[in-house]
Amino acid sequence: MNLHYLNLKSILWVLALCLSIVACKPPVAPEFEGVKNLKIDVEGLSGAHINGDAIFFNSNNKKIKIKGVDVEVSVDNKKVKDIAREYDITAMPNSQFTVPIDVTLSLKDLNMGLLSTAMSMLNGEEKRVRYKGKARVQVYGVSFNVPFDYEDEVTIKL
Repeated sequence: MNLHYLNLKSILWVLALCLSIVACKPPVAPEFEGVKNLKIDVEGLSGAHINGDAIFFNSNNKKIKIKGVDVEVSVDNKKVKDIAREYDITAMPNSQFTVPIDVTLSLKDLNMGLLSTAMSMLNGEEKRVRYKGKARVQVYGVSFNVPFDYEDEVTIKL
């Protein structure tokens, strides 16, 4: 066999390998787009149940898995609760997906007494609820964290 032919063949293989590596784009973190369906149900004067859907967009060409969420919930800039939840949510390629938010807060969590809570509810007072944390995501078998920070004004009313 000709030595010149082997060198050309080796160069073509290396070139093909380089092109395939460049063509494979690395996974990117899903984009946090906000929260929908945010709802607060007041449970008498003992606390509140907050739920909704965190909306993300998977811009990868492959499906991804959401493995868990760690979030700090604050009301009117006061930390009220840390939540860590495990999930097994699959997000299809190039599409939106939701991660459920579900938390129950007591008066103790809210750092409020019975009288101040009752007055707030009777007056229909607005509260600022903030969700700040990270989602654990797995793409192509590689796990990483996606930070998010969302704040919304909600009215608590009896």
